[in-house]
Amino acid sequence: MIKEIRQEVSDIIEKLFTTIANEDYTSYILYIGRADIIHGLKAHVGTDCVIDYQLDRYYDETRETFYVHYLNRNYSKEGFNYDGESGIDDLSIEMMIYCHLWDSVYFLKSLYRLAAILDGKGYQWNPDIPENGKYTFVKENIILPLQAKEIELGNLVSKAFDSNIRNAFAHSLYNVDVESKKIYTRTKQGNRTYTFDEFQKLFLYSVNLMYLLKRYLEFNHDEAGRMNAALTEMFLTPDGVKVQVYGEITKRAGRPFPEFKLVKIKD
Repeated sequence: MIKEIRQEVSDIIEKLFTTIANEDYTSYILYIGRADIIHGLKAHVGTDCVIDYQLDRYYDETRETFYVHYLNRNYSKEGFNYDGESGIDDLSIEMMIYCHLWDSVYFLKSLYRLAAILDGKGYQWNPDIPENGKYTFVKENIILPLQAKEIELGNLVSKAFDSNIRNAFAHSLYNVDVESKKIYTRTKQGNRTYTFDEFQKLFLYSVNLMYLLKRYLEFNHDEAGRMNAALTEMFLTPDGVKVQVYGEITKRAGRPFPEFKLVKIKD
């Protein structure tokens, strides 16, 4: 199952990156460049806008490393399931990962920004990811708008995100029957039952979506950075400053790193 899911997710993300690069190249560069806003910066450098913003990425780095390590350890071969003495432990670990992943501001910002570009709204510099109400946010800003336009990402997210089971895990409103291989949830959305296979599919879609979205973003970022040239035409930031994005190779600790620079254009 994991090979098919990983290939499906990879094919969709690769296609969507190509689509936004062809249809809205400036937004594409801002997306792979992790452009963001730091309020109060304008008084010092002339704009609140930055590129190659790393803080959200840094906050998630430990968890993402663990997710990938877990996948590589347990899913290196087909047929992994929640059997044997460690079965309930593996299931519990995946429940925790599932909750953490769908609570990640970095992941949701990346997902929402991609969806907004595909929906024709352009790059979202400063999206407001709610602390509560993530179900409504994901449904109204990602799944429904993209499904309405028959964009594959909408259906892909709907295969991964289940707010009922996430809430059940997050608030301890579930129990597991190992013999029948079922998870029983009891949330405000009512009592529901999931088979182990149904949850495993939700988990694999989610963790592969997170991992592959990050991997494609970083690969395309590094490819563009190596161009050592202007990556966009002049455009206006949300605070009205004329800028261009440049890619360049910089050296840190004796090693080359592809980076983006936001350069102000003088009138």
